[in-house]
Amino acid sequence: MEEIIKQIKKQQEINFKNVEDQIRFADLETVFDNENNSRYIFHYLHSMDRFFINPSTYVYEGSIEENLSIIDSARAGYIDDKSIVIPRKQLLEYFESVKSKINTYFETLTVEQLIEKPEGCEYSRLEFILAQFRHLMWHTGVSSAITFISKGKWNEFTGLAGLRKMFPLK
Repeated sequence: MEEIIKQIKKQQEINFKNVEDQIRFADLETVFDNENNSRYIFHYLHSMDRFFINPSTYVYEGSIEENLSIIDSARAGYIDDKSIVIPRKQLLEYFESVKSKINTYFETLTVEQLIEKPEGCEYSRLEFILAQFRHLMWHTGVSSAITFISKGKWNEFTGLAGLRKMFPLK
C-alpha cells in the first residue's frame, strides 16, 4: 500500500474509533431538531457507505430501512416518525459492514486513482474521501452534543495522539 494511502487509512481508522465509541455511548432516543439521535448516526453511516467509494455504483445492503437515513423533511423519502429509534446493535452491525467495505477499498486504492473521477461521478476519489471526513465530523459533533446534553458527559474522543496507540512505532 502506497504511503499516502496508508496515511489516509490511518486517519480513517481514527474516525472509525470515534464512531464506534460514539455509537456505544450515544443517547439514541433524544430528539434534536425533529430527529432522534439514532437517525443522525444512521445518516452519517449511510453517507460513508454511499459516498466514500463511488456513489454511482452504490447498492444499499443494510438491514435498517434506508429512508431512515434521510434527516431533512424536504427530501424525497423522508420518514417523519421520531418514535423509530434504531437499535444500537443494528447501528453497530451496519458500522462494521461500512468499515469492512472501506478497509477493503483501501487495499486496492492507488495514488493515481485518488485524483481520478470514478465513472459517472463529478468528483475525484480524494474529494469523496475528504468530503466524507468533513461530513462525518460534522455529524459526529452534533450527535456527541446531543448525548452530552442528555447525559452530561462527553463520549470518548481519539485524535492524532491515538495514532501512537493504534499504530505503535516498530
